[in-house]
Amino acid sequence: MSEAVPIPEAENPGDGEVLHYPRDGGDEGPIVVANEFVDVVVRRVETRNGVRLEIWSPRRNTCVRFDAVALDCLSYQEPEFITSLLARKPGP
Repeated sequence: MSEAVPIPEAENPGDGEVLHYPRDGGDEGPIVVANEFVDVVVRRVETRNGVRLEIWSPRRNTCVRFDAVALDCLSYQEPEFITSLLARKPGP
């Protein structure tokens, strides 16, 4: 008996979806991670396909949502892989 292995899923929010910069995250709200170069807003989102972790960059106006399998996949990547991602230039 074999179990189905879920495929990691990353998705972008739907067109027209408005994201707001949080004013007060509180203990349950979004988390803002920022330094002098970048700021991102991280929050838990319920979608019709289940729970996702949303990462939004207000400066770039880009956003991505990861499911649990995709997040697990990130957890075991070598630091060199993340460094190679940082070397890439973002698209237009």
